[in-house]
This record gives sequence, C-alpha cells and structure tokens, in this order.
Amino acid sequence: MTTAEGLVFVGLCFIPSVLTLALFITKERMLGYPAGIMWAILGGFCFTMSASTWDIFYLLGFACLLGMVTFTIYGAFALRERHDTIAEKELEKGEGGYVDEGKGDEIGDELGDEPKVSKRRQALRDRADDRRDW
Repeated sequence: MTTAEGLVFVGLCFIPSVLTLALFITKERMLGYPAGIMWAILGGFCFTMSASTWDIFYLLGFACLLGMVTFTIYGAFALRERHDTIAEKELEKGEGGYVDEGKGDEIGDELGDEPKVSKRRQALRDRADDRRDW
C-alpha cells in the first residue's frame, strides 16, 4: 500500500464513522443514507485493495458491505417518527382540535353543560398538551 492509498483509506474510514456516530447521537435519520453509501464505498475500496482471498482488506470489505451498510440503513429506518393514531399526528402538528371536539353527541351537550370527557380522552389531551409545552 502506498502513502496515497493509505491516506484515502483513512479518509474513507473517517467519513462513514463520523456519519454513523452523528446518526445515533443526533437521531437525525437522514444521515443514515449517506453513511450507508460511504460504508459501501469503503467496502468497495477494501475489496480493490485485497491481495488475497482472506486478508484483512477482504474481511473489512465484507464487514462494510454486509454489516455496516445494512446497520446504518436499518438504523435510519428505525429512527423514523411513529404516531399512534391519526388524531395524535394532527395534534402534534397543531392542526384541528381534539378528537371529541365539535361533535354534538356528547353527554351534557344538550343541556348546555360542558360535555363529560372519558379518562382515555383526557389522558390523550394531557399528553398532547405536554408535547406542545415541551
């Protein structure tokens, strides 16, 4: 290996390592795709540097292409934001009202009183308020 190849190897090891570390520290899922691409480039470079079948570059190429590429892509997929219900998704965005608002069929609505809210709906409202305040 020449000095230029060594510097390219160090650079190709540094970039995907930093991207993968940043992916999981910041939980910014879009860093997983460039990290996966850079791991694939490093794996391809290691395969081209491989002199025999089972040397260190050959094993590193396998580890990059089969292990780290899939790890970062699935890691980015696992970091996506999940919503339990459509109502929670709307509440987090600030669109619309609560689940039971605006319907005239609640108990006490016909008497002019404030409608009674079930414990489950109240818990949903409290969670949404906590998220907005956070």
